[in-house]
Amino acid sequence: MEQTTTEVEVLGRRIHEIRGGEGEPLLYLHSAIGEAMWIPHLADLAARYELHAPAHPGFLTTEGIEQIRDIEDLVVHYLAYMDRLGWKSVNLLGLSLGGWIAAEIAARYRERVAKLVPVSSVGIWIREKPITDIFAIDSRFPGRFQTLLFHDPNCLAAQMLPSPGDMSLGDEMLASIMNAFAATAKVGWNPLLHDPRLESMLPRVRAETLVLCRSPMCTWRATWQRSTRRVTFPCSAARTTC
Repeated sequence: MEQTTTEVEVLGRRIHEIRGGEGEPLLYLHSAIGEAMWIPHLADLAARYELHAPAHPGFLTTEGIEQIRDIEDLVVHYLAYMDRLGWKSVNLLGLSLGGWIAAEIAARYRERVAKLVPVSSVGIWIREKPITDIFAIDSRFPGRFQTLLFHDPNCLAAQMLPSPGDMSLGDEMLASIMNAFAATAKVGWNPLLHDPRLESMLPRVRAETLVLCRSPMCTWRATWQRSTRRVTFPCSAARTTC
């Protein structure tokens, strides 16, 4: 399948997505950055899998944010998406906010996820390492976002990250950025980017799980190790994003 940008209708909502590649289907759930576009790491995934990367409601041109009240509504949204594509079970990779959604699906509807890869995920509150409040970061200083979100702030993806404080951006781009922040806040404002129920549900996960986080000391590792045995922790330079 060639790399394409398209739309699919689910629950009466038009969903922006990218598709491409050959092999086992892989559903990629993006972070609060909204990277449902052909950037390098998604092109790399499409070289190995049949990649499907939809934009969450409220991101890019995806409709339906009015019907999303919390993380459970996003879970239902993606179950309907999976039904639309005819997947009884699928490999699921999520980055940060997307990792949170992926973990919720795998815990609540464990038969729907074959393999699970949460990358630098939010979703669980760890008292020793609280989640950074991205909504409080001064957008006039884009370097702060890049340092928070990327292991290498000078990498291509970091340099592509537009800043909501950059008034040289066009109106359409600024509106897209602010819509993404608003959509993230709708599910992650209070409580801050986590579900107090999720940690207790992790033992329900049956999928073979690969957790990627920023170092062997990552506290997400201990949380998953306490919760399930079907989990692997390779070394990774991924940084906690949102």
